[in-house]
Amino acid sequence: MAYGTALQQRLFHAMPPPVKNLMATLYGWREKRQRQGLHFHRCLAELRQSQWHSPAESAALQLELTRVYLRYAARHSEYYARLFAEYQFEPDALTEVSQLAKLPLLDKQQLRRDTTPFLSNETAALNPRWVQTSGTTGTPLRFPLSAECFQREYAFRYLHYEWGGIHTGQRMAFCAGHPVTYHDRTRPPFWTYDRANRWLLMSSYHLTRHNLPAYIEQLTAFRPSLLAGYPSSLYLLALANRAAGSPVRPQGVYASSETILSFQREAIEAAFGCKLYGWYGTGEMCANIVECEQGNYHLRPEHSLVEVVTGERPAQPGETGRLLCTGFGNRALLLIRYDIGDEVELASLESCPCGRGGTIVKQVFGRTEDYIVTPDGRLVGRLDHLFKDSTNVIQAQLVQSDPAAVLIRIVPAPEYIPADERIILTAARERLGGAIRIAFEYVDDIPRTANGKFRFIDSSLSGETLLNSLTH
Repeated sequence: MAYGTALQQRLFHAMPPPVKNLMATLYGWREKRQRQGLHFHRCLAELRQSQWHSPAESAALQLELTRVYLRYAARHSEYYARLFAEYQFEPDALTEVSQLAKLPLLDKQQLRRDTTPFLSNETAALNPRWVQTSGTTGTPLRFPLSAECFQREYAFRYLHYEWGGIHTGQRMAFCAGHPVTYHDRTRPPFWTYDRANRWLLMSSYHLTRHNLPAYIEQLTAFRPSLLAGYPSSLYLLALANRAAGSPVRPQGVYASSETILSFQREAIEAAFGCKLYGWYGTGEMCANIVECEQGNYHLRPEHSLVEVVTGERPAQPGETGRLLCTGFGNRALLLIRYDIGDEVELASLESCPCGRGGTIVKQVFGRTEDYIVTPDGRLVGRLDHLFKDSTNVIQAQLVQSDPAAVLIRIVPAPEYIPADERIILTAARERLGGAIRIAFEYVDDIPRTANGKFRFIDSSLSGETLLNSLTH
C-alpha cells in the first residue's frame, strides 16, 4: 500500500489508524490472492517432500531442473541460443551440473546495463510484475518477475516458516522497510494491521529509545507466532523486550537482508526465548539459503543451481567462495551462471542432524550494513530503499561523520536529471526525518575497500555514539 504513487502514499499517511488498517487489509487481500494461488500450494506440497530427499535424489532432481531450465532458455532467448551454439553446449546432453562451468559468467554490471537480452520472448505471457531492487550496493535493477515465480518464492518462504513450527494463517509481525507512517511521527502507532493476512507491519524507521516501549506494548497485545525483520531492527526490539521483562514470546524469529552479527543473535534469542532463523535470498530470485533448527544453513537444491567457486574452481568444505546462480523459478528473466556478488563459507559438515538435504553453509557474507544515526537518536539501517524508484543511479553510497548530517554520494547515469535527486531526497526524508541535513555529491566512481568490498554505508561514527543514541 505505502509503495504506491506519491499521491497514494500521502493519502495513506493522512488517514486515521482504522482507515489505514482497512487500506492495508484491502491491499493485503489482493496480494494474498496473487501470492497463494494454485502454484503456491502445489510447490509447497512438493517442497515438503523434497526437503527430505537423500543426496542422490536431490542431485537427480537438481540435474533435471537444470536441464529443463536450460532447454527453456535455448528455445525462448536468442541470446542464450547463440551462446550455447558458440560454446557447443547442449542442455539435453548435460549429465552433471558441473558441466555448466563450460559457459561464461554473467556479470552483474552487464545485467544492470541492459536486461533486454536476458528476457524470455514469452515474458508478456507470463503475467509478470515488474520489480526493482537496488541490493546493498545501491545500484538499481528493474526486471520482470513471472506470476508463478512470485508464488514459488513464497512457497519456499513458508516452508522455512514451518521449520520453526509456524504455519500459514498464524499471526506474523514484520519490522522491515515498511513506510507505514510519516517519517517525522513522534507518537504511536508506528505500525498498521493487515487483517487479510493477520500481519502486523511495523516501521523500522522509528525505533528510538522513546518509541521502543510502545512497539513492545503493541507486540505483546498482538501475540505474534512469528516475528521477522532486519537483524538491526530485531536487535533493538530485543533490547526493549528484555528491558520490559520479555513479554513478547513468539515461536520463532526470522531475520533477512543483513548479515546476522553474533551479538545480535545472542540478544535476540535470549530476549524472545526462541530460535532465530536466518534467511538469505536475492532480489533476482536465484538463490535460497535458509537456517534450520540445528543452526545450519541449507543451500536449497530445488530452488536454484548455485555454484560456490574459489577463483576458477569449486570451493571445498571449509572454504569461502562466491555464488554463481542459475535460478529455476523466473522464466521472465533468464539468468545462467549469474555472479550475484555475495560469498559464503561452506561448512565442513556433509549432512545436517536435522535430516534435510542441501549443501551446508557455515556463514553468508555480503549483507553487512551499518546504521545511519539521526539527530533524534534513531538508528536506521537497510536504506537501499532510497534508490528503488530511481533507475538512473549507477551506484550510490551514504556517508556519515556527524549524527546531524548525511552525504548521499551518487554515480549518475547519463539520463540522471534533477527529478531523480528529488525522488531520492523524498525517500531519504521519509526514512531519516526532517531534522538531519542531507547533501548530495556526484562522482565518477565510488572507491572500494582494500579487500574489494563495496560499503553502501560509510560511517566513521564510533560504537559509543551509536550506543548513546539509544541510551540518552
